[in-house]
Amino acid sequence: MHAYEQRLTRTLNAVKMEPVDKIPFSYSGPAYVSRWAGLTMQQYLSDFPAATDATIKFLKAHPGIDSIHSPIFTTSALKLLWFSNVGEPGIDIDENDLWQVLEEEVMKLEDYQAILDKGYANWLHEYMVERLGDPETTIMPFLQNSPVTIQRCAEEAQVPVMNGLSNGTPFEGFCGGRQLMNFFMDIVEEPELVKSALDAAFDHVRVAYKAQLEMVKPLGAWVGGWRAAPELLSHETFMDLVWPYLKEMILMTIDHGVVPVLHFDSCWDSELETLKELPARKCILMLDGATNIRLAREILDDRMCLLGDVPSSMQAFGTPDECYNYVTKLIDDVGPKTGLIVSSGCDVPLNAKEENVQAIVQATIDYQM
Repeated sequence: MHAYEQRLTRTLNAVKMEPVDKIPFSYSGPAYVSRWAGLTMQQYLSDFPAATDATIKFLKAHPGIDSIHSPIFTTSALKLLWFSNVGEPGIDIDENDLWQVLEEEVMKLEDYQAILDKGYANWLHEYMVERLGDPETTIMPFLQNSPVTIQRCAEEAQVPVMNGLSNGTPFEGFCGGRQLMNFFMDIVEEPELVKSALDAAFDHVRVAYKAQLEMVKPLGAWVGGWRAAPELLSHETFMDLVWPYLKEMILMTIDHGVVPVLHFDSCWDSELETLKELPARKCILMLDGATNIRLAREILDDRMCLLGDVPSSMQAFGTPDECYNYVTKLIDDVGPKTGLIVSSGCDVPLNAKEENVQAIVQATIDYQM
């Protein structure tokens, strides 16, 4: 069996809660790859062949990696997801600085009604062109290069890419565009208007996401919960404005034979029980360290594979021994046999220490099954 098939089988067995020959490790963190390879952040975000070369070099230098997320990256994706402007390296900020999503009010209160009057697709196109610099167009080079990057990761590095698509519910865009505090006030003061606009938006998202799944046919797809995390929402609000849309996207992903990677940042402790509504042993729950991963295992038991969750702070400021021991204890507690894919808590940070990254990967190699 080639290394690619071994790594993919190992990863998918963990998803299905079946035996694995080694605890799989999944890498996430494009910004760190850029710095590791000596590219400026501006180069990495604009020269996708060079970014792919850097990723291939990184994967070959870390043979314990079994899969990767986001082997190349574009800030246009963040604009499309969060309806927000982004500080661009080499343009708005230093060429070596990390991109910055700008927390500001771009979407106005009257835009909810405009969505209903114009139709969501028309409104969205105008919004993106007039307020965010047309990311629907600027993302095209990334989309054109992504299939090549995924193929090169498979052929040259023998590593599968586990998120060939990324998407979120309309809650993400509205919250980002309106700015978090404004959006939460909208939910309180104009609940029916917000709900109507969310429904109209999701009618479009549903069709677009289905078309993406059928066209791209990825191994896995990020179905994200970032701003929609229940940490700041009541259960009733979460079940009304987030979960129906999120659940439908997850089920659609499964129906297309694609693994949903639930990229759930922030704390999801209060809704872990709700995740039992999803089909068993079909999803990966990707946690960033804010959610109690041990509580997630206790509640979800053998229903769902967990991915995580070495803290970013430990990778940046800790020691190799601390990282190694954290991973070993994590495997002991959460996945000594299967059902755990070790990774960073969200992304490996830009300022991670290379010896810490190596220690995290090595711990998965050394663990005695």
